[in-house]
Amino acid sequence: MTDREEPKMPAPDDDIWDQPVIGEQPDGWTRDALGLAHKALDKFPELRKRYSRIAGPAAILSTGAVLLAGIAITRRQRRGESPDEILEGLTPEEIENAVRLDREEDEEEEELGASR
Repeated sequence: MTDREEPKMPAPDDDIWDQPVIGEQPDGWTRDALGLAHKALDKFPELRKRYSRIAGPAAILSTGAVLLAGIAITRRQRRGESPDEILEGLTPEEIENAVRLDREEDEEEEELGASR
């Protein structure tokens, strides 16, 4: 690979959780949420690139990016959005600010609870 070549980003394997592994398998809801998080990150190559590290000839996506996407997705699922609606409406900014937005929502809920 030359300095000018971009590392090839591996596509997430849809069957990753069906492979034999040692340890506990995620439940169905978690497996679906992780798959949706990877699909959401695939929509934004620049975001995916920013949260990836090079390991030999492959680029490895940071678990932090998957976690942030998962938080943003879970928030939308709680609002009753379908997976297609989530993928259509999710933005890179929403993913990157997922933790900050979650804290703000918690503070707003606490303020509402205190005023009741």
